[in-house]
Amino acid sequence: MARSNRSALRAGLAWVLGGSTACLGLIGCGEEGLFPTTVDPGANFAVADVTFDEGYFYCLVEPLLFANSCGSGDPSAGDTPGGCHYHVTSYRLTDYSPRVSETCTGTVPAPGSVSEPARQNYRVSQARMRLDTSLAPLLTRPTGRAAHPRVIFTEDSEAAGILRQWAGQVTDE
Repeated sequence: MARSNRSALRAGLAWVLGGSTACLGLIGCGEEGLFPTTVDPGANFAVADVTFDEGYFYCLVEPLLFANSCGSGDPSAGDTPGGCHYHVTSYRLTDYSPRVSETCTGTVPAPGSVSEPARQNYRVSQARMRLDTSLAPLLTRPTGRAAHPRVIFTEDSEAAGILRQWAGQVTDE
């Protein structure tokens, strides 16, 4: 008798659990159901690296940085000598000569013209660029949308347009 009670109990439990599973399937998932709509990416989550076009940087972006005195600062605008990106902050630009942009044809630097200081400027600038330029410190800081000692250029300036264009110049490397 005990054995038949256990069998009946198991059969009843299986029926209840099977019915519960079917009911859960009908409830659905998502914001209105039992299950969350987001997925935990796990401990080894990684975002694919984005590589912005180097030629575009050397031929168009870096010249605008130098033209706007981002490295040296502009004493006529109130910058302290040595107080800008050649000497201060983690965004450290390096001055060098001759500039790569002097060798460019369009957005293509001449072979052998990219020096190590130019590469360093590219690396630190790329680290501050984003595909979504509204989040790119390289654009939000000099336009005054994020913390910066002063506005370097406006959102609707040619310089801002060049930076926005660079966000779309992504290579497959």
